[in-house]
Amino acid sequence: MIIEIPLNEFGERIKKVQRVMQRENLDSLLVFSNEAEPYYVRYFADYWPAFETTAVMIPKSGDPALLIGPEAGTFARSRSKIPSVLSLADFRESSQPDYPGAKLTTWNDVFDQFPTNRLGLAGFHMFPHTIFENMKNALGEKEVVDADYAVREVMLIKTAAEIACLRESARISELGFKAVVENIKPGMTEVQVVSLATAAILDAGAEAVGYPLWCCSGPNSTQAISRPSLRKIQKGEFIHVQIGAKVSGYSTSVSRPIVLGKATEDMRRFMQMGCDAENLTIELMRAGTPASEVAQKVHGYIKERGYGDTILYGPAHGCGQMECEWPFVETNSTFVLKENMTFHADMFLANKEMGFRFEDCIVIRDGAPAEELSNYKREVIVI
Repeated sequence: MIIEIPLNEFGERIKKVQRVMQRENLDSLLVFSNEAEPYYVRYFADYWPAFETTAVMIPKSGDPALLIGPEAGTFARSRSKIPSVLSLADFRESSQPDYPGAKLTTWNDVFDQFPTNRLGLAGFHMFPHTIFENMKNALGEKEVVDADYAVREVMLIKTAAEIACLRESARISELGFKAVVENIKPGMTEVQVVSLATAAILDAGAEAVGYPLWCCSGPNSTQAISRPSLRKIQKGEFIHVQIGAKVSGYSTSVSRPIVLGKATEDMRRFMQMGCDAENLTIELMRAGTPASEVAQKVHGYIKERGYGDTILYGPAHGCGQMECEWPFVETNSTFVLKENMTFHADMFLANKEMGFRFEDCIVIRDGAPAEELSNYKREVIVI
């Protein structure tokens, strides 16, 4: 059985963001994505670019269009839930081929089709400057504003179909982590450890890994984000493994620290404290609770136990189309948790010598602790 977002839900997303646009007096909304961060465009069109960049142009009323690079025509039309597809040279791959003789849409053509006095740009902080200048030249004196907030508002509360995709992602991610635990051995490279999880994830039905997976061991374990190296893992050190599967565009993570052989008492105490801090995070995350209150209490718990210097960021962050998406739960957060928001309880802690992460996907519920989508036991793993 393929778990996916139903077609009608894509149309509903367009209507929801159009209501925000009308409230905010936006004539058009340009929703931009690239290959590394495809979530905005995939959310509205179910299209995920390869090499090129992409956008969805959404008018205040009426039908949107998917904007793609010159090479993606057949690929985009085979995937897109938006029928209208326009090819622009500006969205070509970074090697910048010229495509002589090709008939491509221009920004002037786009704004002829979508008359605009005030344009909202979502993906504002990753939109390439050269493309922005070309677009502005076509717009003239018309206003362009940062409109990430408009898309975030619509994406924030997940539907039943979205939660089903995340639940399946968590199930498959667990299988990837289980493959690591059952097969990891001293002398394997970090890359070989990642290959165990990748094969299991794809074999179990994921469309892709949720992000470039990593294993970082020993001195590398202090890296909050990483890529696997050819370093060989050894006994008696922290092995930080980050596993996530992508299902119909939705990504989760399962992470647990692993030690091969004997763990010192200091290592066990450190890991157990991190595990307990994640359990506390999940217990506190309930609908109606200020996010800042969660972060303050969890960070207070860690500091009281003498590990305050190991904290890098808040104890949870949003997830959905991306493994890590807005918002973060931090001590200075200004939002309140609402039912059907989805997060990763993400307990990354590190000192100068070693670090680890416990991470699981959760759904905010009303009147109860958050629902955990991962069933993989949260514990200190010493093999």
